[in-house]
Amino acid sequence: MVQSDKELVNQILEGDIQSFETLVNEFKERVMNICYSYTNDLSDAEDISQEVFVEIFKSLRKFKGESSLSTWVFRIASNKSLDHIRKQKRTKRGAGLTSYINDFKNNDWSVDHMNHPDEEMMQNQRKELLYKGLSKLSGRQKEAFVLTQIEGMNQQMVSKMMNTSVKSVESLVMRARKKLKAILEKQIKEYL
Repeated sequence: MVQSDKELVNQILEGDIQSFETLVNEFKERVMNICYSYTNDLSDAEDISQEVFVEIFKSLRKFKGESSLSTWVFRIASNKSLDHIRKQKRTKRGAGLTSYINDFKNNDWSVDHMNHPDEEMMQNQRKELLYKGLSKLSGRQKEAFVLTQIEGMNQQMVSKMMNTSVKSVESLVMRARKKLKAILEKQIKEYL
């Protein structure tokens, strides 16, 4: 961000709509990714993302600057996503969390980077296996894993967002990796 968090927040609070648009443009893609990582449903993720930015606008006066603006925004996105899932679980028994994630940081799964239809099909199959694996992780493991491994946040930031210790985040990520590896190995064997 070109301007500081505090300057941006102050401009928005003074009624500068363009500054709010700047905030939305800065965070919309990552907020959408966070929401999608919880729901695995594009329509739900879009709805939740809109709710996130409405909540940000309503609650901006509560932002004290104790954490970075991005941490605050991503916490709202996580909370709104979790609220959505809780609502779904109340109305649909057995609804589980699923996530969208890149299994490797440098592996781009976007269709734009595909050179051949076979590659796209293989990537889609890999993503489907990964979705199924992620749906079996506990909520806390998934949250720690997505925020650190997908969103690239450091463990200290994630520990603040999750209201837990850095050691706990490390442990959650380690257990998530171990469990995910075992789940994926089993799914690949079944798939073949």
